[in-house]
Amino acid sequence: MHWIDIAIIAAFMTGVFVAGSVLGKSVKNMKDYFSGGNRLPWWAVMVSIVAAETSVLTFLSIPGVAYLGNFTFLQVCIGYIVGRILVAAVFIPMYAKGNFISVYQAITEKGGITMQRIMSITFMLTRLLADGVRLFAVAIPLSMITGLPYFHSLLILGFVTVAYTLMGGIKGVVWMDFAQWIIYMGAAVCALVIGLRMLPDAAASFDIVASLGKLKVLNFNGASGYTLWGGIIGGAMLSMASHGTDQLIVQRILSCKSVADSKKAMIGSGVVVLVQFILFLFIGVMLYMVWNGAGLSALGITKPDELFTKFIIDHLPPVVKGLTVAGIFAASMTTLSGSLSAMSSSITVDIFKPIFKRITDEDKWLKISRLATLTWGVVMVFGAMIFTNQNSPLVEVGLSIASFTYGGTLGVFVAVRFFKKCSLWQYVVPFFFSISVMTFIIIAGWQGLFKINWTWYTLIGVTSSVLMNRLLVLIKRPKE
Repeated sequence: MHWIDIAIIAAFMTGVFVAGSVLGKSVKNMKDYFSGGNRLPWWAVMVSIVAAETSVLTFLSIPGVAYLGNFTFLQVCIGYIVGRILVAAVFIPMYAKGNFISVYQAITEKGGITMQRIMSITFMLTRLLADGVRLFAVAIPLSMITGLPYFHSLLILGFVTVAYTLMGGIKGVVWMDFAQWIIYMGAAVCALVIGLRMLPDAAASFDIVASLGKLKVLNFNGASGYTLWGGIIGGAMLSMASHGTDQLIVQRILSCKSVADSKKAMIGSGVVVLVQFILFLFIGVMLYMVWNGAGLSALGITKPDELFTKFIIDHLPPVVKGLTVAGIFAASMTTLSGSLSAMSSSITVDIFKPIFKRITDEDKWLKISRLATLTWGVVMVFGAMIFTNQNSPLVEVGLSIASFTYGGTLGVFVAVRFFKKCSLWQYVVPFFFSISVMTFIIIAGWQGLFKINWTWYTLIGVTSSVLMNRLLVLIKRPKE
C-alpha cells in the first residue's frame, strides 16, 4: 500500500478512538451506558441498525454471492422489510411499556427470572459465535494487505473497537456506527464507479451478464438457491427474530426518544438495507465483468470473500484504496462494538443485577458494565479464530449460526406475547426442543443427508417451539 493509504487508515483508527472517548464523558450511569438515556435520534439509530446487521459481511461476502450467483438474494431483503413491519407493530409497544434496558426483561412477567437468564445466556453464546464470523471476515483483507497473520490482525481491530465501546457505551456505538456507515458506503460507491470505468463498454458488459442470468432477482424454482417464498417468509421470520428478540438490535431501538421514533428507525432500516444490498450485489457483478467470470483458483484466491479484497489491492488507486480499506474496518467495527455493548448489557442486567441486589451504587454498576465490555472483547477476538479454515461465503455461515437459536427465541416471545401465562417448564421445553430440531436439520445438511436452505431455518424453529408450547399446555393446563 502507498504511504498515504496507511496514513488514512491510521487517521481513521485514531479518530474513532478519540471520538469514542469524547462521547464517553457524557455517560453518568448504567442506563446512559446501555440505552443512551433514551435520547438518541431515530435516523441515527436507523443507520446504526443497518451498520450492525450487515457490517463487513456485506462488504466482502455479498459481492462474492453475486459473482458466483445472481441477485436472488434480494428476495430475502424483501422479507426483511416485512419482518420489520411486524416487529414495529407487535413487539416495540410491548418493550416500551416496560421501560427495559435488556429485551429479555420482557419475558420475566410470564417466564420468570429463570427464563430471562436462559434466553440471555443463549443470546450471548449465539452472538459470540455469529459475530466471531464477522470479526474474522475483516481479518481476511487486513492480512492480505499487510501480510500479518490473522491473529495479529484481529488484535489490532479488537483493541481499537473495544476502546471506544468501553468508553462511550451505546451512545458511542450508535454515533460511530453512523459515521462509519457513511465511510464504508462511500468507499463502496467509489470502488463500483472505478470498476465500471475499467470496462471498455459497460453497457455491453451488462447486456452479457444479463443474458447469463446474473441480474435475475426472482426465483420460483424451489430446488435451487434462494426462492421467492423462501426469501420473503424466511427473511421475515429471520428479521422478526433478529430485530424483535435479539439484544444487539433491540438495545438500539430502546435508546430512541419515543415509540414512534423506534418504529420509524425499525421500518426505515429495512429500506436502507435493501438499497445497500443492491449496491454490493452490483459490485459483485462488476467484478464478474472485470475478470470475465474467472474462477477463484484462476484469480489466485481460495474464498469468495476475498474477491472484493483482491480488486481493492490490485486496481484501486492511492487515497481511494486507503478510504476503502478504512471502510472495511468501519464495517467490521460497527458490528463488533454493537455486539460488545449488547452482550455486556445482557450479562449485567439479566445475570448480575438479579444476583447482586445489594449493590445499589450506580457508579459501581457502570464500572461492572465496562468491565463486562472489556471481557467480552477479549473473548470475541480469540473466538474469531475458530473460523480460520472456513471456505463458504461467511455471510451464510454467520446467518446459519444465528438460525440455531433464533426460531426458539422468537417462539418464546410469541408465546409470551399472544398466549396466557403458563408454567416455566412449558417455556423451557419448547425452547430447547426447537434448538434440538434445528441442530438436527443443520447437521443433517452438513452431512449431506438432506438440504434445506438457511432461509427456512427460523420459520421451522419458531413453528416447532410454538407448537410444542401449545401441546404441553393442552397436556397440562397451568393454574389460573
